[in-house]
Order: sequence, then structure tokens, then C-alpha cells
Amino acid sequence: MKLNQYKEKKNNKKLLIIIGVVLLFAGGIIMEKTFANFKVQKSFKVMEGNFIYEGKGDITLAFYQDNQPVEKLPTLEKGYIYERSECNNGASIEWNNSKWAPLVTNLTMSKTKCDIYFKKGSLSGSTSSDYNALADLINKKEGQLIYDLTNDNNLRFVGADPDNYVSFNNDEYIWKGYNSSSNYKYFNSSEECKSDGSYHYSCEQVPAWRIIGVMNNIEDENGNMGSHLKLIRSRIGEYSWDSSESSVNNGAGVNEWSEADIQKVLNDNYYNKKAGGICYGGSNEIIKECPDWESIGLNDDARNMVSKVKWNTGTIPFDYNDRNNKDFLTPFYMYNVERSMYNGKLCEQGHNYCTDEVERTSSWTGYVGLMYPSDFGFATNGGGSEDKRKICLKTSMSANSTISNWTSSNYSSYCGDRNWLNADYTSNVRIVMATITSVPYYGSGYYLFSIESYGISEYIVSSTPQIFPVVYLNSNVKIEPNDASDYGSKTNPYRLIT
Repeated sequence: MKLNQYKEKKNNKKLLIIIGVVLLFAGGIIMEKTFANFKVQKSFKVMEGNFIYEGKGDITLAFYQDNQPVEKLPTLEKGYIYERSECNNGASIEWNNSKWAPLVTNLTMSKTKCDIYFKKGSLSGSTSSDYNALADLINKKEGQLIYDLTNDNNLRFVGADPDNYVSFNNDEYIWKGYNSSSNYKYFNSSEECKSDGSYHYSCEQVPAWRIIGVMNNIEDENGNMGSHLKLIRSRIGEYSWDSSESSVNNGAGVNEWSEADIQKVLNDNYYNKKAGGICYGGSNEIIKECPDWESIGLNDDARNMVSKVKWNTGTIPFDYNDRNNKDFLTPFYMYNVERSMYNGKLCEQGHNYCTDEVERTSSWTGYVGLMYPSDFGFATNGGGSEDKRKICLKTSMSANSTISNWTSSNYSSYCGDRNWLNADYTSNVRIVMATITSVPYYGSGYYLFSIESYGISEYIVSSTPQIFPVVYLNSNVKIEPNDASDYGSKTNPYRLIT
């Protein structure tokens, strides 16, 4: 990017971003600071491509914070909201909160100028569909809620144990059992906890559901785009993601989510609170007793809140054996490839571990899914350090990369460890969490991405990872207001309203 320096002009003390039509499409942006030499401000959202432009002509934008010109675009993270804008030449601005960017309309003349004003406040109570349900909690939960700065700018809970517990599915609770060393394990009932040989010393109830965050630009079954609360339940047990008879991929299953065995029971038996279904506990279709769906399944009120949406099931475009490419598996990279057209099958038909004839897809529409690798990545808070979090987000999460990664000793303590979606944090019991995302290999078609040992790795789908159901709620579901300081904690979980 080339930036040109301008001379001082009389009494004009605004930091301006001049975006010409030719320069916009060429990807170039000129910044003019009229009272001093300019400096590059990479934090400007406009420079990151979130400027929404309709019309002809060119435009100059200036940002104001509490009626004072500022050098950086005010953000929600700092407690600011859009207030108003003023333009000449008949142009107007609509502010898009989900993208945190201006939509400029009726831009028909050159030398158009717009001043955009921001003020202290929250988005609570707004009727705009762009305003999300948790934005007003940012100041109350400082350091626990962070925008991920992806193209969708989702709002996520981060850290080792944030206040993101929520009452859902008839105030569903699970049991947390401790052993003699104060390590813990989760159970679905008090009886299961108390009868365990090791983790029965103390059993306490905790809410079964937690909020991952507010996800923007989610497409529902009717093609409508919106912002949705995304929830994750504690594990329901260890089950095969998929399994197959021995003639198909040597019995190891198929890594296609739309046809996965666990997907079918989650969206039928679990979603409908209905007995039955077939669950597997290993390769060659070894049957394992399913959970008690009638006990833990979604009730009528919960089902009425859950949205049927498009889940992105894209993945990396290369063989996972390529260790050099694993160096790029950062949270940002994974977020983008999850939304790509690449699927989980690279192997050639006829190979001993690639005999399935299942067509791979890059999206699926349904009610209940699993977490993404990027959900895990963006849940880190860098051990409470903003600088370290930035390092985490630029570092590979892969346990098998050639360079330092999240599982390395110099990163694990503040990337994957201090991360609430690493479910075994502090328990000292290594578990494997299944994700919805498949892993491609030239030699096989049965791997998925898993979360384990502070990072992401590959896992055979017929193995038995821990299953954590994930749902998106309808866009009209909000957090009930409550000023209690412990709102969202284990003892005072969030309440949902429509």
C-alpha cells in the first residue's frame, strides 16, 4: 500500500480517509492528516475492506469520538456506538454494526464529505437486526467478550472460565465430580457422578449450556441472513462421528458430516427428545448404547428457540500430511477455509482406505452440529494479555506443524490452556473433542479435526471422541437484562427471552 504525504492546510484538524473510485477498486487508500505528517493506522476497518460503497464519485470520511476528531475508528470494544453522520452533496450513511462499517448511499458527486460521530454507550435495546444480544455486556464483562475481527466480526466469550453459562432446555444441569486431587469430570446425573470410582468425592451441579458468542451473517433455512446466539452443551458421551462396514474405508467411517452417524441421531433423536437411534463406538459399525435421549434431549421450548441454519463444512485445501502447510492453521485461516468450497476428500477411489462413494459437500443445513476448530481458536484470551492473544491468533493451532504452535511449551500456557473450550482445562485428563470439520488425506477419507492437548489434530471418525452438541438460536432470542455482577456465572446463568 502506498501512502502519500500532504502539506499542512489552514485550520483543518481532521484525520481524513480519502477513497477515490479508482483507488477503491485497486485496493489502495490514501490517508491525509492535515495538521501533521500522516501515519499508517492499520486498525481502521475501512482499510481492512469493510467499507460498503454504492454510487459514483469520491468521498472523504472523518471520525469523531465524543465530538472530537480521532485518529482511530471508535469500536464497540472500547464502549462506543454509532451516533449520527453528516454528509454534503445529498449523500447519506447507514451504519452496519455487524460489519462495523459505513454503508454510503446516494454518492453521485465528487468531493463528497461525511463526518461520522460515535458516543459512549451500548447497543442494548436497539431494534436494528445488526445489533447483537451481548454487546451491552462488553463493559460489564471486561476482557471476557471480544470481537474476533473476522469478516463477520463475531462477538465471542474468551478466557479460561468466562461468565457464559446460560439456562437452556428446562434449566438443564450436569454434574461435576471431583477426585481426591481436585481434578474433575462431568456427568449427566447425580447417580452417575456419585457411583464413579474416582470422581465421587464431591459432586456439584453446573449449567449444561454455555454461550460461544453472537455469530453474524448466519444464513437460515429460508436464506435469510442474521445474527444468532451460538450455544454449546457439555459432552453427552464418547461416540463415533461415523462408522462403516469393513468394505467401506476399511470400516473406519466416512468424513462427510451430512451423512455422519452422529449427525443423524443428534438431529433426530436428540433434537426431538425421542428414544431410539443407532450410536456407534468404534470401526466396523460396533454398536454402543446411545444416551437417554428422552432425558437429555431438547424439549418443546428449546426446540422453538433453535434455528435451522446453514453450517459451513469446508476444510483445508491440502493433504494434512503436508507438515509445512500445517504452519498456517491459525484461527483466522481455519475460519476462512471452514467457509470455503473445499471438502474432506482428496483420496483416489479404490485405495484400501478410500472405497466410499459418498459425495463430499462444503455446507449442510440442520439444527444440531458440533463446534468448529476456529471456535476453539478464537476462545483464547492469551492468558489475559492482549499482546499474547494476538500472537495466539497468528500461530498455528496444529499439534503437528514444523514450527512452534499452540502445543509448544512456550505457547500452551496462554493459548490453548487458558481456553474454556479446551474442556479438560485443569482436569489433567486428556480428552478428545470432536469438531464438525473434516480432514483431507490423499490416502484416506475418514479423518476429522479434533481438539486435544491445547491444539487441533486429526482423528479417525470411527474412534470415540467426546461429543459436544452445538446449536444456533433464532435471531429474535435475546439475553434477559439483569444488572447482577455475577450474571452469566455458574450460580446465576443468563436467561433467554424472545
